[in-house]
Amino acid sequence: MAFRNKRMNKKKRNILLILICFILMAMPGCGSNNVDDATDARTAMPAVTNMAGSQTSAEVCDDLAAAGLSNVVTFSDWVLDFAGSAGDDAGLSDKWMQPGANSPDLAACANGWEKHHDYSDADCRMTAMLLLDGLITAEKTDSDYTGTYLMFDLDAIENADRYEVIRKDLDLFTTLFGDRTPGENEDPSEVFGNMWSDYGFRISNENTSLVSIVIYDPDVNQTFTGHTGVLIKQAEDIYLYVEKLAFEQPYQAILVSDTDQLFKLLAGREEYYGSEGEAGPYIYVNGDYIGELRTWK
Repeated sequence: MAFRNKRMNKKKRNILLILICFILMAMPGCGSNNVDDATDARTAMPAVTNMAGSQTSAEVCDDLAAAGLSNVVTFSDWVLDFAGSAGDDAGLSDKWMQPGANSPDLAACANGWEKHHDYSDADCRMTAMLLLDGLITAEKTDSDYTGTYLMFDLDAIENADRYEVIRKDLDLFTTLFGDRTPGENEDPSEVFGNMWSDYGFRISNENTSLVSIVIYDPDVNQTFTGHTGVLIKQAEDIYLYVEKLAFEQPYQAILVSDTDQLFKLLAGREEYYGSEGEAGPYIYVNGDYIGELRTWK
């Protein structure tokens, strides 16, 4: 009888443990780093996805189209093509996740791209211009680009038919993102904003902005746009940020409740910083200077 009671107690304990596990898994933030669906993503911000499949890529592209952005079908093709070439081993996500919950294998991404393509991948600047095609304009542009920082961008744009949509506005692209030398008495933090104003840049969509991380190279006394992405205000407390991390690195969409939340995530990327003590990098929303990115670290 005692033996039977022990077996029954053990069985009850096992059932209780199973029930506890189910309860914990159901609790927010417990048992998983995934955010189950779009509705949950908008209540569990920040949330991140690589759009590496039909689930979140379709959702993000629907949001981009609803916001009036350009070339959304082409963007979707680029995203899914990249994910397909990277393969399952790259660890790209097709679910909304907490930032840092997944760590894509960048080597697998690069190897996959080079295995399946004989032309260059796109980067952050090219992706932003694809989505802002026709929405971002300038009163004037420079016809000749003589800088060096956009060398790989230009090689890709000029040598692949895929990037024809960017090539047709190449002067706009190089004027906006190219390297610039601060003028006399011009602080490096002012260069991008002054350029935006001087050339009459504007985006004809009140809920869409270009977020730019401007880097200053003190060795040659020049600034350039080291990273950029498109930010859409969907509601008072919902923003969608879409970016390409770099050549042969993943696409990414981020849902945040405010811009400070986004800037904090961007500030955690060490690749944007120079040597200790150097100024910058500077963060801009359109032509408005927001501050040094390190402020949000």
